[in-house]
Amino acid sequence: MRILFAAVTATALLVPATSQAAACPEEAPLRLAADHWIAGHKDGGKNTWFDSIFIKGDLEVYRMTKDEKYRTYALNWAKRHKFKLPTNAPNYDGPEASQEYIDLYELDPAHPASYIADTKSYLAKQTTRVQKGTVDDFDYVDAVRLGGMSAFARLGDKAQIDAMAKMFAYTESHIYDRKASLWWRDKRWAGGTQHWSRGNGWIVIALTDVVAALPATDQYRAHYVALLKDMFKKLASTQQPGGYWTADVDHPSAYPAPESSGTSFFTYGLARGIQLGYLDSATYLPVVQKAWGWLKGKALRSDGTVGYVQGPASHPSQYQPISPTATSNYGTGAFLMAGVETAKLTC
Repeated sequence: MRILFAAVTATALLVPATSQAAACPEEAPLRLAADHWIAGHKDGGKNTWFDSIFIKGDLEVYRMTKDEKYRTYALNWAKRHKFKLPTNAPNYDGPEASQEYIDLYELDPAHPASYIADTKSYLAKQTTRVQKGTVDDFDYVDAVRLGGMSAFARLGDKAQIDAMAKMFAYTESHIYDRKASLWWRDKRWAGGTQHWSRGNGWIVIALTDVVAALPATDQYRAHYVALLKDMFKKLASTQQPGGYWTADVDHPSAYPAPESSGTSFFTYGLARGIQLGYLDSATYLPVVQKAWGWLKGKALRSDGTVGYVQGPASHPSQYQPISPTATSNYGTGAFLMAGVETAKLTC
C-alpha cells in the first residue's frame, strides 16, 4: 500500500498559532468563514458529503494556520462517526468522507490504522466490484469526487488504482463533452450544451487531488493532467468580468447570478495546478486572483457567511436565482479550499 504523508510532525502540531510567522493577509477571511460556520455547528454534522466537504476546507485552514482548533473540530467529527463511511447515502455520494479521514490520518504523527480502516475496506470492495466487470458506478459527475476517487490514488495499490482508472474511463467515455472540454452532469444532458458549474467543479477537485497524489511516472497521470489543462483553458474563457462563474458555465445569461461553490472549486484546481507545475502562472494566476478577489470580496459577507451557494442540485436551473445569502456547509468548505490554495501563491 502506498501512502503519501503530509509534512506535519508531532512538534508542529503543538506549536501555538500565535508563535507562527506573520499571518498571510488571506488568513483573516478564511478564519472568518471557518469560525462562523463552526460557531453555528458545534458537532460537525453528519458524515455525508455535505459536511465532509466543510471538513476538507477546515483541515486546509488548519494546514495553513496550524491552529489546533480546526484539526480538533475535524477530529471530533470523525471520531463521532467512528471513521465510518455512511451506509445510507444515495448512490456514490457517501464515500467523500474517506478523503477527509485520510487527511486526518496523514496529519496525526501516529497514523492510527483505525482512521482509514473503513476507507480501506471500501477501496477493496469497490476494486473487487470493478474486477468482476462493474465499471459504471461513477456515472454522474458528483460521484467522481464524492465516490472517493482521490482515496484510490492516495491509499491504493496497483490493482486499486487500476480499478479507479477503469471507473473514470467509463465516466469520461459517457459524459465528457470533448468539444467543449467540459462535462455533462449525467447521461440526461449528454449531447447538449449545458455544463453545470458545480458539476464540473467536482471533476476539477477530483482530478486535481488525484494528480497531486500519483507519482510522475504513473501511467494515468498525464491523461488526467491533459484533461485538466483543457478544462482550465475553457474555464478561463468563461470567467465573468466580476471574477466568478455562473451555474451554467457556457450560458451565463441564462442564469446570471454568481455561483460560489463552482467558482471555489475552479479556483482550488487552478491554484494547485500552478503549484504542481502543469499550469502556466503568467496565464492562470490572474484568473485565480480575480476569482479569489470576488470570493472574499463579494461572496463572503461581513458576518462570515459564504453566500451565492447553489443548493443541492444536479443542473443550473435549480435554486435560481441564487441569493447573496444562500449558504451551506459544502459551499463554505469549498471557499476555504480555494482561499488556502490561493494564499500559497500570493503570500
